[in-house]
Amino acid sequence: MGGKSSPNYGDMAVQQGEVNEGVVRDQTYANRPDQQTPWGYTSWDSNQYTDPGSGEQTTRWNQTQGLTPELMDIYNKQVAIQGGRSDVAGMLTGRMGQEFGNQMDWGGLSPMGGVPGSQFTLPEGSVGDPNAFRQRAEDAMYNKAQSRLAPQYDSKRQAMEIKMRNQGLNPEDEAYKSQMQSLGQQENDAYDQAMWGATDAGRNESNAMFGQAMSNNQNNYNQAYGANQANFGQAMQGSQYANQIRQQQMTEQMQQRGFSLNEINALLSGQQVQNPQMPNFAQASAAQPAPVYQAGVDQGNYNASQNPTNALLGAAGTGAGIWAGLQ
Repeated sequence: MGGKSSPNYGDMAVQQGEVNEGVVRDQTYANRPDQQTPWGYTSWDSNQYTDPGSGEQTTRWNQTQGLTPELMDIYNKQVAIQGGRSDVAGMLTGRMGQEFGNQMDWGGLSPMGGVPGSQFTLPEGSVGDPNAFRQRAEDAMYNKAQSRLAPQYDSKRQAMEIKMRNQGLNPEDEAYKSQMQSLGQQENDAYDQAMWGATDAGRNESNAMFGQAMSNNQNNYNQAYGANQANFGQAMQGSQYANQIRQQQMTEQMQQRGFSLNEINALLSGQQVQNPQMPNFAQASAAQPAPVYQAGVDQGNYNASQNPTNALLGAAGTGAGIWAGLQ
């Protein structure tokens, strides 16, 4: 009995590959739309291309972006301006090389200000010799008292001598000696009293003079100390000002050194017209190809099941299996 022939699965596999390629080609084409915006456009074109690796024909796509005529005119003008700026920047490179070719001249800067080196401490002032103050005061007071006592007792002694002679007494008489001795004791007591007074006055004068000298010395020290503090502050301000001037000179030299470089960077950093931004769109999803190969397999299985010879062979095989099981 004749039956249907089985499919050629090799041919069907090739056919399945061709179907798959067609699906990918259609999907790629669907994702290549031309777009138009107020700022520009993007378009696609294709051509046949021979793959250098496989030698097979394939499709090569080319994408083109463009600007509107108005933006294109602006772009061309900016490119021309940028070209001119680049030419100017190129001319400035020689000057920049000269600026950076020489080392920084630190020797021409103002000297740095240092910490003031003058001596701003003061020695303690002399307050004099207190004993000398006291001795001068005692001598002055005693001499003053003596200048009064000496004439006074000289006069008393003369008056007493005259009185006792008028009474008929002689220096050898005991009464005469007693009166003169009593007058001498009075004179000694007066001089002792003058000495004690001079001692007290000398002590008081010495204390007063010492205190006054200490006060004057303290005032002089405070004034000198304040003046030295002010001088030290002025010297520190002068030192700080010198350092500021030096720092400004360094900054100015560094700015001058990189001035040409900054000009070149400014010339080369001009803004350009950007590529037009195209809106997104929903791309085509991958489509499932027709199952050509699987359909061929299914058809072959069906044809085999419809062949009577295959059915008898199948039955005989089943009977043999049962007989073998019974043995």
